[in-house]
Amino acid sequence: MKPPMNIIRKKRHAGSINRIWKAMRKEWNEDELDFPLKRLSSEKKKQMLVVCGRVGSKQTETCRRKAEQLGIDFVEETGRSWIHTKRTLAREFVPGHHSCVLLIGDNKALPGTQISYAGGYAYTDWFLQDVDNDGCPEVPVGRVFGSSETVLYHMDPRIVDSNIAVVFDSEPGRSDIHVRALADLGFDVQVLESYRPDDALLLSASEFVLQFSDGMYECRIHGTPERWASHNSVILSHKDASAISFKGYPVVFSEACNTAQEGPLLRAFLDQGACYVGASLDTLNNFKPFDNWRFCAYADGWKYGFMDLLDSYCTIGEVKVNVEKEMYAYLAPSVKKEVEALGAGDQSKIESDEALTMVEWLLFGNPLRKTTVGLNADYRPTRIPVDT
Repeated sequence: MKPPMNIIRKKRHAGSINRIWKAMRKEWNEDELDFPLKRLSSEKKKQMLVVCGRVGSKQTETCRRKAEQLGIDFVEETGRSWIHTKRTLAREFVPGHHSCVLLIGDNKALPGTQISYAGGYAYTDWFLQDVDNDGCPEVPVGRVFGSSETVLYHMDPRIVDSNIAVVFDSEPGRSDIHVRALADLGFDVQVLESYRPDDALLLSASEFVLQFSDGMYECRIHGTPERWASHNSVILSHKDASAISFKGYPVVFSEACNTAQEGPLLRAFLDQGACYVGASLDTLNNFKPFDNWRFCAYADGWKYGFMDLLDSYCTIGEVKVNVEKEMYAYLAPSVKKEVEALGAGDQSKIESDEALTMVEWLLFGNPLRKTTVGLNADYRPTRIPVDT
């Protein structure tokens, strides 16, 4: 067993991997984790259309003033259905001027499309990405909710460029394919089995935080709206997330089931200043290998696609919507028909695993968040194995 290495500085041009075992954790200091912070340019921020739901007159006016200060177009949506929001987007979104949408409000204040699978219920913003109503998503959509302080920060966050990616892998070695992919993307990868208070400083400076659910079902990380956990231990809880003061708007990628529901875990990450990508219902494994993630409409296909496109687009919102756009193009006709029925309001119950994977992923936070890649990023996906 090799001892953990020190964090690798920005001057390094290749990624690295450092597995951190409980008995060999390094004590970090502030100087080692001091990285520059930047805000989005004024011109970039002006590309965003903000749609504010029924969050109360006080918060609405606070957000409106912030949008005016930043030069961002702001529209209030008082409808009680996602259909009203979709119509508002069709009217207010100007291609060539706007590049993305930020929704303000939880599902009660600004409803998404209601979906269900295997007895679980959630919502999706997938159909709001289809602004031109051609059936295919093309516009990045993010959502944020919480206190006015939380929402205002997500409208204009401070962004770190540390090239640090922290991976939670409760079964060491099972996520190696993805860990190596992050190194190819130029990250200095720190792998943790579970969260401990001593990890808060490292996580605070991270640019990317990833929770992978690889390995045998009995051992892998599972999710609830409150925590990431294995069958016999908590990996990271909402109380743990609330103890991390993120310095620079990291992207949190959560693969576990149900972790993008509006529960304590998601709220904690948003309140602490993180952008969040996750699934609101079950994340399902592929039952056969695939040579191309675009044909693998399962959790691993989505995950491979997300990492593949990180070095192809400039923002996290663009990465997400293009994973879904490319995957949607290769769906079987029967699955496309099921997705279309969800969008038409003909049904809310999802029958197929592929349709679920297509619509359940959500982006919480600012879709203009700069893509998380390190120096000289060069990742090419490998064959997707069966992982059960």
